[in-house]
Amino acid sequence: YGRLALNPSLKNKWQLLNSHPDGSEVSLLEHETDPYCPYVRMTSIMPGSIQDLWDFLSLDNWSETMSKIDPFYEGLSVLGEYRHRGIEMKLARKTLKRILSFGKRDFTFVSVSDQPQTDGTWVSGTVSVITDEFPRRSDYVRAFQDSIAFYEAIDNCEMTGQPRTKLTIVFRIDLNDSTKGGSGGYIPMWLYVKTVGSTGMLSVQNMKKQLQEVVDRRVEREEGRTTENEINLCGRNWLTKLVNTDSNC
Repeated sequence: YGRLALNPSLKNKWQLLNSHPDGSEVSLLEHETDPYCPYVRMTSIMPGSIQDLWDFLSLDNWSETMSKIDPFYEGLSVLGEYRHRGIEMKLARKTLKRILSFGKRDFTFVSVSDQPQTDGTWVSGTVSVITDEFPRRSDYVRAFQDSIAFYEAIDNCEMTGQPRTKLTIVFRIDLNDSTKGGSGGYIPMWLYVKTVGSTGMLSVQNMKKQLQEVVDRRVEREEGRTTENEINLCGRNWLTKLVNTDSNC
């Protein structure tokens, strides 16, 4: 997935599905053997630092963030957490609401948070798994999604001076359970392919809006603490006021 996302030699093979005036793009790359489960790439310049975006997309915050990004998101269960050589992994199950007239979906996956690359880019991803820990349920159709995300710090915003992060996500999704022992699902994947450009861009814009609100609240809290500290410093005694020529004093 990393090679597909960033390899310059594959640039012309990606088909642009949707673009936004802010530079956000959703592109598609056909799978060699399964045209109805293509690779999808979303890129956008997000407000905030890498840490802001990383925390925003963390599984720990999905209850607050994911429902505002994905209108079909229903819930998340985390079964276990693991760490190996600096790599953090979580075994989880995500559920989706009914998609139009089709049944609910669930995804079982391992979320992986890798160590930063040598150029400072942070990487995370998900890998679908089949495990007895999360057996199939009769009220959900098992679906599958693999993904990788790259978080790259770029120059601060010229207008606000605030940090920004370039986010690149590549994923491949199958909304039907076509594996051994599966029960199908009947969502026509050609419909997914036809609409993923618009739905993907909607998710990107929703993410950007919600992240901006998170960053704004953080900045307000930091500025509030700074102001409070300045007031406390200036009010300690008459000598501090006399020596400190700052207008806040």
